[in-house]
Amino acid sequence: MTMHRRLALQIRSRLALRDHTQKQLGEALGMGHAALSARMNGHRDFTLSELEKTADFLRVSLRDLLDFDADKEERR
Repeated sequence: MTMHRRLALQIRSRLALRDHTQKQLGEALGMGHAALSARMNGHRDFTLSELEKTADFLRVSLRDLLDFDADKEERR
């Protein structure tokens, strides 16, 4: 699985845990549906600033947001 796909899955999972939608995330990032969709589908990269804002929106650290090591998940 690519890094982009893992990041998107991580974001989707954390959105669900917080009972938030992608629309709400897009609003928090100041971007429309098409722009967020392009990032969530791996067609465009998130900028560092967007990742920081996403982490803030989800109330996690940037490190936690980017920590999607599959091996670590299997050890839990």
